[in-house]
Amino acid sequence: MKTIIVIPARYSSQRFPAKVLYPLRHKPILYWVWIKAIKANIADEVIIATEHPKVIDFAKSIGANAVMTSSRCRSGSDRVYEVVKNKKFDFVINLQADEPFIESETIKKAFLKIKNEPEFDITTAVAPIENNGELNDPNCVKAGLAKDGNAIYFSRSPVPYHHPLSELTKKIPYYKHCGFYIYKKKSLLKFVKAKPSQIEMLERLEQLRALEIGLKIGAVIVKKLGPSIDTPYDIKKAEEYIKKTQSQDAEDKWLNTYL
Repeated sequence: MKTIIVIPARYSSQRFPAKVLYPLRHKPILYWVWIKAIKANIADEVIIATEHPKVIDFAKSIGANAVMTSSRCRSGSDRVYEVVKNKKFDFVINLQADEPFIESETIKKAFLKIKNEPEFDITTAVAPIENNGELNDPNCVKAGLAKDGNAIYFSRSPVPYHHPLSELTKKIPYYKHCGFYIYKKKSLLKFVKAKPSQIEMLERLEQLRALEIGLKIGAVIVKKLGPSIDTPYDIKKAEEYIKKTQSQDAEDKWLNTYL
């Protein structure tokens, strides 16, 4: 069974233009993600997909495969599908270009879930939210999970609501979502053929389209997720995260040898 990782790297981001090439520890954010994709060692091919020649030039400079895609792609998954529609792959991994701290083991864990649990059309990852800052930050996407890891809903608001009278309130944490998806190729096709839904457009979360058309999303739970880069303010959070973890995190130590 063949697997491809596609990194959709949109240069013209509305909230943070050119963020994929913004330097974090002297290397573009995109470079961090590409290294993690390579180190996961689960894909037959890794490709960067973009709508801008500057990203293509950068990919060439590091020896990465890259392709130009349409500027009209509505979502990262639409951009991914443009790359893979004529390729023969069983699993397609959409690895967002603004997740520099995603761990290779997290990608592997989600991959094993979709490979070993065929009832899921898509898999992804979540981690417990540890502070109210993240809980109330609309850029931190929250996930509502069933007991078996089935993701029931995603929102920029805190979900599910933890009622003070519920005996589970202190036992079950809120979860934040890590922005990557592993699709069965046929499920990706079903997703891109569907029109964006009202609820997807309201929340600006593409995974809600998948849920609305009946695709089942499985989520693996990991201990931690580093900050994603959504706005210029997140660069400061990313630098603080590096200082906090670099001395104890083996994955970051490995990455630092390339920076």
